[in-house]
This record gives sequence, C-alpha cells and structure tokens, in this order.
Amino acid sequence: MKLYKDPNFAYAVGRIRAIEKRLLDKGKFERMIESKAPEEVLKVASEAGYTESSSFSGNAVDYEVMLKEEERKLYTLLKEISAGSEVFDIFLLKNDYHNIKVILKSEFLGIEVDDSLLNTGVIPDSELKKIILDRDFDKLSQFLKDSSEHMKSSIEEVIDTFNRTNDPRHIDLILDRAYFKHILDLSEKYGYSYVEDLIKIIIDMTNIKTFIRVKSLNMAIDLLKRSLIPGGIIDSSVYLESYEKGLEALLEKTKQTGYYNLISECINSYMQTGNFARLEKLLDDYVIDFVKKSKYKTLGIEPLIGYMIGKENEIKNVRIVMVGKINNISNDIIRERLRETYV
Repeated sequence: MKLYKDPNFAYAVGRIRAIEKRLLDKGKFERMIESKAPEEVLKVASEAGYTESSSFSGNAVDYEVMLKEEERKLYTLLKEISAGSEVFDIFLLKNDYHNIKVILKSEFLGIEVDDSLLNTGVIPDSELKKIILDRDFDKLSQFLKDSSEHMKSSIEEVIDTFNRTNDPRHIDLILDRAYFKHILDLSEKYGYSYVEDLIKIIIDMTNIKTFIRVKSLNMAIDLLKRSLIPGGIIDSSVYLESYEKGLEALLEKTKQTGYYNLISECINSYMQTGNFARLEKLLDDYVIDFVKKSKYKTLGIEPLIGYMIGKENEIKNVRIVMVGKINNISNDIIRERLRETYV
C-alpha cells in the first residue's frame, strides 16, 4: 500500500506548482467571453499554450483538434512526473471505456467513427479496437495487468446483451457501471483514500443528475434502476425510494448528508428554469470545490489530481466558449454555462 503522503510525489508537486501558473483564470475567461470572434478566443487561449500543437491548423473551426491535443499533453505530463505511478490509470480509464463504447457502437450499427476515438487511455486506441474486433480479450491483461477482468467481462456482457436485444442503449448503461466499479476497486487497491473519496463524489454527482433527469422526464423507474451507479456515498436505494414521491423526497432523505444544499440548489434551479445545463454546472462545480481544498498540500497525490481535474475543467470551459462564439450564443448564456475555475 502506498503512503497517503508519498514523498515520491515531491518533485511532481513542484512541477505542478510551476505549470499551474499558466492555467486560465476567471479574468481570462471573461476576456474570452467578451471577444468579438472565435479567433480572439484563441488568442487568449494561446497564453496557456493551447495553440502550440503542430497538429492544430490555427483555424477556429478546428478547435476540437486543439482541445484533444491539450488533453493528450495533460495525461502525458502526469504520467511523466508521477514516476509511472499506476494511480493515474484510474483517471485515464474513462477514455478507454469511451473508446469501447465507440468501437462497439461502430460495429453494431455499421458505421465508421474512428474520429471519435481518444488516444489518451491506458490502452492505445488502435490496440483496443483490434482486441475488441478480434474478440481477443485476454490481451487486455498486457495493458491492465490484474484488473483486466473488469473490462473483459463488461465487453462480453455488452456483446451478449446486444445480441439478445438488438438495443444499443444498453451499451452506455453497462459500460458506465463497469467503469466506476473498475476504478473504485483500483482506488481501494492502491490505498489512496483521497482518490476513493473523489470517485464516490463523482458517482454521487452522476446519480443526482440521473435521478433529476429521469424523474423530471417521467421515465420508468426501471430505467433509473439500470442507470444508477453503485458505490457512491448516497446508496442507490435512496433514489429508488424517493422516485415515486418526487424530487423533494430526495432532498428530505439526504438532509443529513453533505449534499443537502447542493441537491436543494439543483432541484430549485431545474424547477425554475427546466435547464439541465445549469444543473450540470452545479454538479461539476462541486467536484472542483472538493479538489481545490487540497490544492496547497506540499506532498501527496492531491495537488496532482487537483491540477488534472482543474485542467480538464478548463478544457471544458474553452469548448463552451468556442461553441458559443461559433454559434453566436449570447455572452450571458456562455457566462452562465462556464464551470468554476481551478485558479
């Protein structure tokens, strides 16, 4: 088991302290929002190194190429400065599970979607595609060592379920649950309680969003059962018991948790506006607020994970601004959708 404050991360934390000075703060995002054109947004983003990649044409409409390269740089950096610590595989695995969804949907629906594959997972996207299409799942162990069974069994379940139902909607439901089970087990294995706490919070944010969405759209409770992710601080039974009584019932049942104010704000916001974008912002901001609490620790994994979450959030914000400017969305709406910044 690794120590909670592992001195091996001292160098990594020092590097992050220097690098995070380039993160985009609220002032720079305000400059982006007030920009007259997408090209002006890119000029501000360039101050944080966003336009340095040779793969980016410099054309505003190609902003996704720029953002994908920024994500690749982020994960490469973290693996490099953490001396190959496998703990970061926990966070890279979300990209592998994304790729599994893309590959299987492509196969089942007969469409080519290679452009949607991410090259920032634990397993190279081309290798993962070959493994899945060849049904050679034992090769997963070459990349995932003793945790490959999680991924293997979930892929097999998706294939079996689709063959029986011919319904692609099961793909996301099965793989989302498998992904969170996979990373929760890994966090326990590596012994970082901070990582485990963060994952449980992310699960709770996912389930709160799912509950409000399913209930507000009057969908069947069976969909809620299949969509809820086990393993969060709030047990899945709380959502199911609250479903028939309505959104306020969930608020009542979580009164003694640390989520009461958040859930109250989420419900009130949605009931007043019917806007899921605002709901998603509130939930994302809760995660950012959690990692910011450990931002100034001098040793340990916390500042590295905080930077990672903060940078991912920054990339999401740049995407929100670029989409807004390209589609002539008002500055007020763009501003309303932006997530809290890490710096």
